[in-house]
Amino acid sequence: MDGNRVQPNILSAILNRRMLRSLALLLAAMASVCVPASAEISEADRALAQQVFQQLLAAAPPMQQIPWPPTLELVDKDEINAYASITRHEGKEQPVVVCYNGLLKRAVEGNADRLAYVLGHELSHHLLGHTKKPAGDTEFLRATFSREQELAADRRGMELALHAGYSFRGGLSAIRRVIDLGLNYSSFEGLAADHPSWFDRIAQLDKEQAGLWRSMSSFDNGVYFLLVQNYPLAERAFRQVTKDFPGSYEAWANLGYALLMQYADALDTEDLRRFDVGQIVAGGFYRRPKSLEGKVRGINEEVWWDAVGALREAIRLQPELSLPRGNLGIAYLLRPAGKDLGKAAQLLEEAAQLAAKDTSLDPVSRLAGQINLAVAYAAQGSTEKAMNALSQVETSLKQQDSHSLRGSAAVSNALVYNRAFLLAQSPDSQRQRLAMDELENYLRHTGRSLAWWPLAYQRYAALCKNSGAAPKTETALLAQSDVRFRPVAALEVSKVQVALGEGLTEAKGQLGAASASTPVVRGTNLVLLEYPNQGIKVMGTDEVLAIVLSGDHAPALPIREMGLGAKSAELKIGMTSAELDQMLGDSDYDFRQLVDPELNYRFYPDLGVAVLTKSGKVIELVIGQVPKRKAGI
Repeated sequence: MDGNRVQPNILSAILNRRMLRSLALLLAAMASVCVPASAEISEADRALAQQVFQQLLAAAPPMQQIPWPPTLELVDKDEINAYASITRHEGKEQPVVVCYNGLLKRAVEGNADRLAYVLGHELSHHLLGHTKKPAGDTEFLRATFSREQELAADRRGMELALHAGYSFRGGLSAIRRVIDLGLNYSSFEGLAADHPSWFDRIAQLDKEQAGLWRSMSSFDNGVYFLLVQNYPLAERAFRQVTKDFPGSYEAWANLGYALLMQYADALDTEDLRRFDVGQIVAGGFYRRPKSLEGKVRGINEEVWWDAVGALREAIRLQPELSLPRGNLGIAYLLRPAGKDLGKAAQLLEEAAQLAAKDTSLDPVSRLAGQINLAVAYAAQGSTEKAMNALSQVETSLKQQDSHSLRGSAAVSNALVYNRAFLLAQSPDSQRQRLAMDELENYLRHTGRSLAWWPLAYQRYAALCKNSGAAPKTETALLAQSDVRFRPVAALEVSKVQVALGEGLTEAKGQLGAASASTPVVRGTNLVLLEYPNQGIKVMGTDEVLAIVLSGDHAPALPIREMGLGAKSAELKIGMTSAELDQMLGDSDYDFRQLVDPELNYRFYPDLGVAVLTKSGKVIELVIGQVPKRKAGI
């Protein structure tokens, strides 16, 4: 039997999970029929829901394919969710629309227009036949078609709400309220979900401000790519925002940051040794664009100047911003012509002063700024000022429960590195011993690919030699370190870049005419474009959903570990399974199916790559997001 085919035990587990999930949904729906309404749902909300639902039904054409009309069920749950389904009770089918109390209380807030959008959307799933039978035989296909269905239900639901006498702008306010509640995610993350992002959904409805919503979506994508250290795609996203809205100072600040991180990422250990500065902390960028909301390996000098230019533009547009000023300080620490310590320290000090008043900053960005200021002080020879700044960071980490702060590990590691190097400068043997212990701790908890790691090991070994102790080997120190890779979301082929989530028309324009275009599922707009000379295939609907590498002409797929300056590697067609395991280490994967429900891929969710093997060799690599997120509404 082919090792890539789903084995019976795996298939049974998958089917069991699906049946349990379906049973849970069915029981929940039946419970809402049989159990008396909860007192937690206010009478006002009940009356409003029934009134809006009846008006929508009066405006809806009757359905012949399923029993009509559907019933409305209000469920006392705090989740913000609603859905449409068909229940079966005593052998009879009954279409239902289910709405949770959390949605009524926190998103609808007594607004009939908002509720009309929500209930109209769910009714439209019945009207459009979405609840009869889900399309697609795999999670990848089902989620792909589910996203298309959600957009179609949005359009049909808004039409239904308008026919029932409700307001278009009022309906849109439901989406804006959900976004304000922080329930949105980026368009790219939406590829791993069964619902599109809310920015994408509102962009298709609000034609007057579609450009704004698309820019908000691009900004969200850029923030996601910054978080996962995919700096080239972050640059691409923020360049689009600055092109559409040149007054968005957050976009300029984040563009400058993305460029600066690309510049710093290309520095190797020898470059850092030449600059002779401590470990800086990446992470200073803006998560939300208030300016838009208000409207509704080697030194690359050219990239450095691009970064500096974008950061200066952000400061020109909004002089009170702390992050671009701090990132500009980092740029002068790593200036191609040599570090400018005076300029760097001045900018980082100004950034620290502004940070105290900048309410948009998250705690980790504040701590990163203090670490980078300590690095500048240390490079100037101001050891006491540097140690004071590091002590403040340590105190803050203890007070804020660093385990709950995303990105705090980078701050903690940089704290240990920089403090150890300062302690190592002391002639006091006790301080040197403390530095040795700190560096050993650092080396155990960071990866070898980090550009600062070899510098830390070199200093650690020298301290051990001076004290007469035997240094631990690199292998022993790395035994406990975890390897984490940056997600892959694009491929460069024939000097053009194709990215997940970009328009399929745009991708075809870059790659040229495909040798073949084949429907993946008959009767849908999901197609597979083949480019055998480049060794790739592109799968998509209106947007690129997967990039497939196979055959003798397939390019290598670059991957890179997390961490500034981390090393890169390549996945290749033809490499052995043993080579794959050695390269990816203990990276988690599970067996998932893409198009053929019988074909079993290793899917590495953190990497965003599916791998197909045969006879112990890699025969196909797929860049894509196998859906895992169930969003709701």
